[in-house]
Amino acid sequence: MNKKLLYKKAYRILEKSTPLKIDCGVLCGKACCKGDQDTGMYLFPGEEEMLSQADDFISIKPTKLYSRYGTPIKLAVCQSWCRRNLRPLSCRIFPLAPYISDNGILDVITDPRAKALCPLAAYEDFIQIDPSFKKKVRKVFRMLAQDDEIREFILNLSKILDTYRLW
Repeated sequence: MNKKLLYKKAYRILEKSTPLKIDCGVLCGKACCKGDQDTGMYLFPGEEEMLSQADDFISIKPTKLYSRYGTPIKLAVCQSWCRRNLRPLSCRIFPLAPYISDNGILDVITDPRAKALCPLAAYEDFIQIDPSFKKKVRKVFRMLAQDDEIREFILNLSKILDTYRLW
């Protein structure tokens, strides 16, 4: 599958969607947008190509992880500011994450790694993420998961998320 076309479609679906109907950054002082050299967002397989014009605010760093296809998993490290139309998919869906259960069902969950940073994740019983946002994120990942390499990435991400859910 042509990943660039998939990501263009995914970005378009999420273009004007946000977790709340208001700027959720007022709740936390835009904590998720304050980058440093030690943290970042995973890039989905082939997504790096979409960020070629974002090199003024994002640097791409390799991790020590590889897919079974031999491609290195990369991290987008933010420089504390952003051109929203060029942000990676992980930023566009934060604080949600795609998740594939042990029985193979794809869903979208609140990313347990976000709980230390995001009030929407930490207080999800009290602050409701906009259902239309969740619906669009779910639609995006049902589409993206049709690509074998992206599906494998989501499976591996789900295993990582499982370790955080145990805490």
